[in-house]
Amino acid sequence: MTTNKPHEIIRMQIAIDTPYVTIAEFVVRSGQSKSAVERAIKTGQYLIRPKEEGSKSAVLINMVHMTMEAAAQAERALVRVQAGQ
Repeated sequence: MTTNKPHEIIRMQIAIDTPYVTIAEFVVRSGQSKSAVERAIKTGQYLIRPKEEGSKSAVLINMVHMTMEAAAQAERALVRVQAGQ
């Protein structure tokens, strides 16, 4: 992320190694407990890949959505910092 002026457009390039990860992998990557991740899924904080009712396939967390959310959060924080300058 680079910016030099308060109103300059921010450009980012983010590489996502996989679009979805299992809960177990997300626990490792995030450092959160499994119960915290499951709670976030249940409350809709984490977007998961839809699956057919009754399916026994693994729950997969959408990492594209997580990355977009993180980028938006970073941009909002940068705007607040620039507004305070």
